[in-house]
Amino acid sequence: MSDPMEVATGAAAIAPGGALVSAVSALNKSMGIEAMAEVTRSADRLVASAKSGGFTVTKEAADPIIKVLEEFIDKVDKVRVEMKVFDQAPKLGNHEYGLLAAHHMHRAANDEQSARAALAKLQIILEKSRDALRIASKQYREQEDSVLDSLQDKED
Repeated sequence: MSDPMEVATGAAAIAPGGALVSAVSALNKSMGIEAMAEVTRSADRLVASAKSGGFTVTKEAADPIIKVLEEFIDKVDKVRVEMKVFDQAPKLGNHEYGLLAAHHMHRAANDEQSARAALAKLQIILEKSRDALRIASKQYREQEDSVLDSLQDKED
């Protein structure tokens, strides 16, 4: 008889967005909860650095990266919507094993180590990275405008 947790993990591969879900689940398992939390903290530090002028980037350099990040954000969002199927425990019958397996599958699909949780964290990291680039690009443009203004003032 199969372990219900193995069944639940296998179910992720056939769920909507299966390949992405499987990849994110593997990432989450390989990195672990604390490592994912550290990546999130790093994204927070990236935003803070951009806000404080710790780095700037040209619009031409930032825009293609922002575009790719937004494409991934959209893909992650679509998969997360499709994963609403995991809001309900699967119907595996009213017998003891079916109820137990359904409970384990539902828990595995929704706990902090699930693909859903990893996708949520990944989306936050992508959004923070995009925001940091937007801020850094805006600050670069403002610095450039300020330099141009000061040079024009000297010419007058």
